[in-house]
Amino acid sequence: MRNFVDSIFGPLLEWLNGIAVSLSDLSVPLSRPLNFSKYFGYFSFLGPTWMTFITTCCTLAFIYLIVYIIKTQWGLILHVKDLIKWW
Repeated sequence: MRNFVDSIFGPLLEWLNGIAVSLSDLSVPLSRPLNFSKYFGYFSFLGPTWMTFITTCCTLAFIYLIVYIIKTQWGLILHVKDLIKWW
């Protein structure tokens, strides 16, 4: 009887074991930071101090833009929050 049950569930167990082996072999690649010199190469003739200043200004402008969008859409965020609470 055991052989009969093993013959029925054998392919399923092999498939599940194959999935488990594939998942255990997964790996995450190392992160690579953005190289802003590729994008701001036009300003490289100004020197490293100005490159740092320009990069910082662009980063802060991006953060400000995100905060501005969140602030202006705060009513929509509250509406969605209330909708989810009602649900």
